[in-house]
Amino acid sequence: MRQVTWVVAASRCPMGMEHYESAIQDELQKVAPEDWRFHRRRLAGVRVARWGDIPVPARATSAPLTRRLIGSVVAGRLLSHRFDLRLPPGRFEVITIHDLPPLRFTDEGSIPRTSAREARAARRIICPSHFAASEVSELLGTSQPVVIPYGLSDAFVEPVPAASKHLAALGIQGPFVLHAAGASDRKNLSGLAGAWEALDWKEGSLVLCGPPDERRDRLFRHLKQVVLLGRQTAPTVAGLMKASAAVVVPSLYEGFGLPALEGMACGVPVVAARCGALPEVVGDAGLLVDPTAEALANGLDMALHDSTLRSKLATAGPQRAKTFSWRTAAQDHLAVYEQAFES
Repeated sequence: MRQVTWVVAASRCPMGMEHYESAIQDELQKVAPEDWRFHRRRLAGVRVARWGDIPVPARATSAPLTRRLIGSVVAGRLLSHRFDLRLPPGRFEVITIHDLPPLRFTDEGSIPRTSAREARAARRIICPSHFAASEVSELLGTSQPVVIPYGLSDAFVEPVPAASKHLAALGIQGPFVLHAAGASDRKNLSGLAGAWEALDWKEGSLVLCGPPDERRDRLFRHLKQVVLLGRQTAPTVAGLMKASAAVVVPSLYEGFGLPALEGMACGVPVVAARCGALPEVVGDAGLLVDPTAEALANGLDMALHDSTLRSKLATAGPQRAKTFSWRTAAQDHLAVYEQAFES
C-alpha cells in the first residue's frame, strides 16, 4: 500500500495557494489506485487552532532542530507532501513551492532560514510554472523542480454571468473591468490605479475584489467610478468575471496567476502584465503588456474598444483555459509520488 501524508497550513482566508491544495487533494483521491491512502495533517498556530488542527507554537517552526522534530512527528515514516515551505519538513518528502515573493519583495513576510537546505533535501519539488521553477532553482539552489500547472476550478467552467440585480446590489452600474487579487506590492495596484486614472472610459467602472487591505483603499478610494467589493466567494467572482468587459492582472510577480486563467475561461478579454508566470498562462489568448500605468491603460483601451480583438480573445481564452486540468495535474502528482518512492 502506498501512503502519503499531506501537510498543510490551516487558513481562515483561502487564497490561490489554498484553492490549489483543496483542488489537487480532492482530485488525487479520485484518480489514485485503490491501494493508495492519503492522510491530511493541518497545522495552525496555538491561538488560532480549531478542531482538527494540530496546534504548533510559532517559535517552534523557526528553530531548525524543532522544525525537524515536529515534521518527523507530523509525517511519521510516510512519504509527506508539504504544501507550504514555512511548515516543518518531513524526513521523506515532496514540497510544493508556488513562488518565492518573500525573497523579492519586502512586504511578503519571510521564509525559514533553513528553507534552502530543506528544499535541497526533498525527494521532489513541484512548481506550477517554469518561471516558479527557475526562481526555486536560482534562489534556493535546488535541482530543477517538476512543473505541474494548476487546473481550472469548476466554478469557472461555463459560469453564468452575474445578474443585473446582483450587480446593482453590489453597487455596480454599467460595464466594468474586474481585478480580483490581493493588495501586496507585487500585485502592482499602484500601476493599475495610474492606468485607471489615464484611461478614458467614462461609461464604465473598475471593480476590485480581494481581502480588505488599507493599501488598496488608499490607492483607489479617491478615484472615480471604482467599486471596492472586498473578499468574495469563487462562484461570485466567476459570475462577475463572466459579466465583466475585461479582467486585468497587472502583477509584477506571479508563480502562476489564477485570475488570468479564470478570466480566459470566462471568455472575456484578459489584460495581463508581461511578468512572472503570466506569459506562460496567458500565451496568445490574452493581451500581455508592460506593467506600467501607461501600458496597462493602453491595453485596457484596446481590450474594451477593439471589437476584432475582443472577438478573437473570446474564442481563444476558453480554448486555452481548457488545457489546464486538475485531473491532469493529479495524475502528474501521482507520478511525482511514485518517483519519490523509487528514489
